[in-house]
Amino acid sequence: MFAQVVVLVVYLLQLSLAQYALQEDYSGAHFLNGFSFFTEADPTEGYVDYVDGASSGLFSQSGGTVRLSVDSENVATGRGRKSVRVTSKASYNHALIVIDVGHMPANICGVWPAFWSTGPDWPSNGEIDIIEGVNLQSTNKITLHTDPGCTINGKDCQGSTGCSVDSGIYGDRINSAGGAIYALEWTSEGMSIWGWSGNGAPSDALGNAPDPSGWGTPTASFPSGSGCDVDTFFNDQQIIFDTTFCGVWAGTVWADDPKCSSLAPTCEEYVQNNPEAFVDVYWTINALKVYTNGGGSTSSGSVSGSTGNTGNTANTGNTVEENSSDEPPAQDDEEDEDV
Repeated sequence: MFAQVVVLVVYLLQLSLAQYALQEDYSGAHFLNGFSFFTEADPTEGYVDYVDGASSGLFSQSGGTVRLSVDSENVATGRGRKSVRVTSKASYNHALIVIDVGHMPANICGVWPAFWSTGPDWPSNGEIDIIEGVNLQSTNKITLHTDPGCTINGKDCQGSTGCSVDSGIYGDRINSAGGAIYALEWTSEGMSIWGWSGNGAPSDALGNAPDPSGWGTPTASFPSGSGCDVDTFFNDQQIIFDTTFCGVWAGTVWADDPKCSSLAPTCEEYVQNNPEAFVDVYWTINALKVYTNGGGSTSSGSVSGSTGNTGNTANTGNTVEENSSDEPPAQDDEEDEDV
């Protein structure tokens, strides 16, 4: 009898550790409680002027939907076209992050949008690019960036090149489908990312207790193993949204794209002088939720309206100027895009 009780207790403990519970809900009115605006020079050398979205009018929240925009009315001056970049105050070690994107920046020449996360002292604590692309790219580029010594799926994840999987709905395809849901599951066993268009997501993806084990094959998978211990290379990840222009990826490949390069001699010249081209360059976020379980996930910072343990407040400031690079994959990776 005692042995049966022990087995039952162990089973229930394992089950509880496997279940996800809502830690933070950044949706709607809670968004600015948990994110800070980044207004420094772009670390990726983009032709962009990151501004405070609330005072500039490039951030809005209505009916539970958050909108992050760029200036589409004025010829750009100074550092570049005005845009918004936000970073979560909380940082995470293991989590399930699920986002419902109603609209993302369209496939426009010169544009480089990303939804991603990074740890301090890039790339020492890793970077996870969940949604990212440039210019007219039609397929999502999901990428990990790390310190030297991490190889996953036979690819070196080191530095600005990283290790990528070109897969998943992106840009105009998301917008035409009426939106998409992306989910990142990060555990000691690795990283798994799913992407679903329209109403194709599992019914529990944004529920109270999502269960990724029933979601089928991920869009991209980066297993931990002898080539790369994920827990060594990824720590204290902060969530970031940004839309930059040109820079070390979109600008560097400008001349290689016949459609974009026909518009202007340089990426910067086109972005500067054609504000009307960027009317559809904005994010709308219907929901953003972070789930954790009993397996060692941690968070720092606090979010008013969160429903889980918000931990301490050691990382309540915007530290992205130190924590972020969002460097591009190697240019020759672009030749492999699915279209």
